Amino acid sequence: MSLDGTISKTISKSSVGNISEIDSQLVDSKELDCKELAGKKQKLFSYVAYGLGIHSALPIPELIPAEVECDVMIHIQSNDYTTRTPNRKISDYIPKEVIQQPMALQLSPEEAVIYLKDTALFLVQGGNRITIIPAAEASLSRIQTALVGTVMAILLYQRGLLVLHASVVNINGGAVVFLGNSGEGKSSIAAALHTQGYRIITDDVAPVTLDQGTAKVASSFPQIKLSREVAKVLGYDQDKLGLLVPKLNKPGYRLNQDLTQALLPIRCIYVLVSGSQFSIKRVKGQEAVMELSRHSRLNSLFDSEKASHLLQCAQLANQCSVYRLQRPRNLALLPELARLVAEHQFIQGKR
Repeated sequence: MSLDGTISKTISKSSVGNISEIDSQLVDSKELDCKELAGKKQKLFSYVAYGLGIHSALPIPELIPAEVECDVMIHIQSNDYTTRTPNRKISDYIPKEVIQQPMALQLSPEEAVIYLKDTALFLVQGGNRITIIPAAEASLSRIQTALVGTVMAILLYQRGLLVLHASVVNINGGAVVFLGNSGEGKSSIAAALHTQGYRIITDDVAPVTLDQGTAKVASSFPQIKLSREVAKVLGYDQDKLGLLVPKLNKPGYRLNQDLTQALLPIRCIYVLVSGSQFSIKRVKGQEAVMELSRHSRLNSLFDSEKASHLLQCAQLANQCSVYRLQRPRNLALLPELARLVAEHQFIQGKR
């Protein structure tokens, strides 16, 4: 795909989806006017996340401010079509029959176009550049939270990483990864372990590097999805919960912890499933590979059967132990589940 010309011929109704299925972190807000950020002289904010230095023309409050060298550049383009500047319009990329749909995608390992209705069109190129064309009535917060979810996951994919849809916790110096279908409680078990003194590494987007024979994961930013019910059971301050997605009632919690920027070796991977009792069973071979593939963050966007993707999943399964963690769907048992995982990790560390 070339971004020198329109891609309207390649984006079709078949690439239209439901925003809530792809990115569960959109919010509604009226903070800053996006036009104020789209001038010729754009102040650059500097952040660190996912092991990358990110320079951005718009503030991204979820990320950690840091003076770092630039690995990723984010700039925002004016959507004021009356100016003389040669800016592209959203309609240059999205055909009329699609532009009213919730979202549209044109993706490749090198270039990607992500369109979110009433938010923006994002151009992701080469794993190091994101260009934002805001929708006419888009709020800054809506663009910011789209950036740290699906858009960033696509950029990490372009950089050659295996991007898992996971919550990750640091247990005794190793990364413990929790996979599972939406609603299975990945964030909840991470939050439960956090109350027992363990640090959360990332929630939702987990980029895995596989070079040098050791699988490692990079930290993201200190925020986790946390429902009011889970927060109450675990003793979190509910006054500090903020809605990530008001329409879907998706609260989030800003963690009071530092995040290490060093890549953390993956110690173990758990796939969460519901059941009548607690059990932990090893998953091996092809079954483990398919579980990892199924829970890729971009599984719904890219062809999960692609040879390079399956090879990455096979490498990860070969380097790390994968377990199926069954537990009852009872919030009151979350502390017990956290203790079970911590004990299992202690036993594994003794072997």
